[in-house]
Amino acid sequence: MRTQARFAQLAAGAAVAVTLAAGALWLGPARAQDSARPKALLPRFAGHTFDGGHAGSDAFDKRRGMVLVFSDKDPDADRTAALVASVLKGSEKANLAVLGVTRDTDPVLIRHFVKLHGFEFPVIVDSDGQVSSLLHAPPGTSTLILVDSQGGIQGQMSGLATQDPSLDSAYGVQLRRILDLAPEDNAATPIFGVLPPAPPFAVTTTDGKSTVRLADYSGKVLVFIFFLPTCPHCHAMLKYLNGLSAQLASKDLAIVPVSISDKKYVVDEMVHDLQLSFPAYLDLDRKAQNAYGSLGEVPEVFVIDRKGKVVQRTAGDSPRLEALVTMAIRHELGGPNPILLDKTGYSGEEFCSVCHQSEHATWLLTGHSNAWDTLVAHGSDRDPACLKCHTVGFGQAGGFDPQQRQDWLRGVQCETCHGRGGPHQSPDFAKAGLEPVCLGCHDAEHSLHFVFSERLPLISHAANAQALANLSVEDRRKLAKKRSRRDRQLFEKSDYVGSAACQSCHQKEHKLWSESAHARAFSTLEQRHEAQNPDCQRCHTTGFKQPTGFPAGGTTLVGVGCESCHGPGKRHVEDQGKTSGTILALTDKCDTCAIQLICGTCHDDANDKGFEFQIESKLAKIKHGFREKKTAAK
Repeated sequence: MRTQARFAQLAAGAAVAVTLAAGALWLGPARAQDSARPKALLPRFAGHTFDGGHAGSDAFDKRRGMVLVFSDKDPDADRTAALVASVLKGSEKANLAVLGVTRDTDPVLIRHFVKLHGFEFPVIVDSDGQVSSLLHAPPGTSTLILVDSQGGIQGQMSGLATQDPSLDSAYGVQLRRILDLAPEDNAATPIFGVLPPAPPFAVTTTDGKSTVRLADYSGKVLVFIFFLPTCPHCHAMLKYLNGLSAQLASKDLAIVPVSISDKKYVVDEMVHDLQLSFPAYLDLDRKAQNAYGSLGEVPEVFVIDRKGKVVQRTAGDSPRLEALVTMAIRHELGGPNPILLDKTGYSGEEFCSVCHQSEHATWLLTGHSNAWDTLVAHGSDRDPACLKCHTVGFGQAGGFDPQQRQDWLRGVQCETCHGRGGPHQSPDFAKAGLEPVCLGCHDAEHSLHFVFSERLPLISHAANAQALANLSVEDRRKLAKKRSRRDRQLFEKSDYVGSAACQSCHQKEHKLWSESAHARAFSTLEQRHEAQNPDCQRCHTTGFKQPTGFPAGGTTLVGVGCESCHGPGKRHVEDQGKTSGTILALTDKCDTCAIQLICGTCHDDANDKGFEFQIESKLAKIKHGFREKKTAAK
């Protein structure tokens, strides 16, 4: 199952925090009341960088990211810089903008600090303190400001010097979550539908007289919990599990709560006050926390099946998470398992995954599961036109609301295709079949030559279950990557005729093209003496190695011609454009969803790194048509 750390509450008393726009000190989930409040906007600023460049807030145009305000003299400068590095690790494809603002003035000192911490982002020299003041960064401490793709300040962190360094990993996890960066893999978390073995542990009772180990619960369903005895969210979850245990009254269910605090008298007092029917344990050497990759996000609940596999991992407490944990426990115990779906809204894929593990695993390998990531990467995660097809239930009662943090309704999930609550709550939804649902998003503007019968096998649970059999996590990861870059039929089949054949009807467009870099693409190969290199010819000619393309079609197909973007044009030319569909018009296509597929065949990471995030600005330089305005139906 895919269960990420969500709604996490850090250890109570941690003073360092992300100050959300509302002002309350908090490092954890963006709460509904915070999300609904208007966010402060990042002030506009610019300045010279320490290495002679120029940078500023324009870097955050449709890009989320961070501003790091620091001085080498700050007692927490090194820790904050290390925290930034941990957040940036593996985020190369995230289209993240990062700016540094240093209050130091000595260029030697600045250069040393930047080199020491491996900064690869611009660092503005704020010698007069104007930028720091504009950003409300307090003096004497390094400050990290989080920015969303609309220029809103998501949060501000400062004061690490006063905090326990062991919390830094937890801060990093939460910063990645707030910035919508993928969490790092964890040994005790299901990944791509693969259930990991629960790591062995040995924890002791508060009196030190007895120790329990994972092996002691062989053949039982184990609920293993990390908690903080002063955390109210932990109290709520423990009380809930205590009641659930009494209700189920199963000898095959064991609950083992482990405190991340060593203050045993506080733990004993909590157990007494909550009237728990099970003892609490201590992890004095931190071995259990390290083995489970616990980062201080509490309560952290692991549901472990009878075979010792982790089937679910959650962090935090809410009615939704309590229902999710309940279903997982009941499922592993066997017997009746009431479906605890949201009665008025959409529940999210995690609820479906409890009973439909195989189907859920196949979904994880489709582009549907990361459809939200596409919006985030392109700064479109607040665009209603995009949210309709990249979230669950947008515009519907109880569906995705961009004014709230609803991770569980992101992407194209089970309820997108099967209705709210699936057949359990929407029995009539599927009567018309899946095709109308697919075509609701895969229309002419967003999908090139979408043929339902051809695409269905790519997302079919039954068809993909066999492909998943016995695949490791790494093999599943490779398969998902391969599928995301699968070959597609982009153009109607026809013969290539060369750009000159387009000129008689499209004189203005042909002139603009002839003056572009596309028209001169082959000459750049000649200048570099690469004109005979097939690897280069693939993207610097038209219709490369197609029956009527280059080189079979002759020199008229050198360069990136009209047909490279619009498809082979013989049928279109012969009927003078009278028959629709003989050529691919692009003025009515979504840049990111459709045109990117064409451009991306050549403008990939190897040849034009970052192109996919700059596609709108780069297309503006070569566009020679006008997007047709849609009119509302009368």
